[in-house]
Amino acid sequence: MEPLFCPNPRCSHHNDRLQEYNGYWRKIGFHDTLVVGPVQRFRCNACGKTYSERTFSIQYYTKRTIDLKEIHRGLTQGECISAIARHLGCTLESVQNRIDRLGRASIAAQARILEGFTAGEHMVADGFESFDRSQYHPCHHNIIVGKSSQFLYGSTHVTLRRKGRMTASQRSMRSHLEQRWKPPRGGLSAAFRELMKGFLRYWDQTVMEGLQLWTDEHPVYPQAIASLPSLRLAMAEGRFEHRTHPSQAPRGLLNPLFSVNYYDRELRKDLAAFHRESTCFTRNVANGLMRIRLYLIYHNYQKRYRMRPLWLPFSHAQAAGVPAFKIREGMKGYYTDRPFLSKLSLNDEEIKIWMKAHHTPLKERKEYIPKYALAS
Repeated sequence: MEPLFCPNPRCSHHNDRLQEYNGYWRKIGFHDTLVVGPVQRFRCNACGKTYSERTFSIQYYTKRTIDLKEIHRGLTQGECISAIARHLGCTLESVQNRIDRLGRASIAAQARILEGFTAGEHMVADGFESFDRSQYHPCHHNIIVGKSSQFLYGSTHVTLRRKGRMTASQRSMRSHLEQRWKPPRGGLSAAFRELMKGFLRYWDQTVMEGLQLWTDEHPVYPQAIASLPSLRLAMAEGRFEHRTHPSQAPRGLLNPLFSVNYYDRELRKDLAAFHRESTCFTRNVANGLMRIRLYLIYHNYQKRYRMRPLWLPFSHAQAAGVPAFKIREGMKGYYTDRPFLSKLSLNDEEIKIWMKAHHTPLKERKEYIPKYALAS
């Protein structure tokens, strides 16, 4: 292979394309590996950095090659991490390591495909309820999808304080746990605000003047929307409308919240951590969010828009108006190429997921981030 660019983010040729980088690198021999045998090494003539062809591989720095497509398939079809590990004959840590790599590749693929994209449909948003680590730490995965396409534009996560009816012992346990860690106040409003802020880059008001956002009647949503000046101005000028519908209404096709209810159902069905009354649940928030990013790629770009009728063979992304060539280009190398953070334009939530910055309740140590993810 020939290097496409210099992997050093500080090099002037880091953002080059293949033709531009020709002549600025040279081969400097091989090194032997137990994984793939001899590996070609290079040196950048501009900055002097040495690297190998494995530097550009999603399997960079791995000591064993594991089938990433099989991990992705199993994860999105309801298999838990331990079942995938047994099937592939490897450890749980190895599976999670590959999920982290695919999670970052998923963030990169979504960013590449939607670069310059403009939404052409109304939106539906909601909070998918689950829990982190234990039922004393409920959480919301706030999601926003296209009303007609069911295409997922983005998601945010927030851990909440346990609410509802509790026994005296449960209240005592909640108080004991909150002495060690307590969710921040106003977290749900901040997370929904971040969700809408991330979506705004896909709304071109010159193309689609009248945008409707459908949600249930949760009181936090209007507060979060009003905290964004651009949405507040658009609402005052009649270019943005927030509509609500009762969450208790039947969840059929005629329900204006159908798209987000459908996605909630798919998450509940397809990801093991969200199965009802299951021994599987999210024990680590950062790891769980990586798995959700893998599911985003499956739902948006690999799963068919409708299983029936058969004459609709396109994906949710194509139903949302994303050109097929953009999907092909964005998904090229998804299972093989290492994404570089320095070459992507991400929103705050995507960066937090990439850096595994979401905190797991009661966990004192920070998440481990490998150097290849930090430096890239």
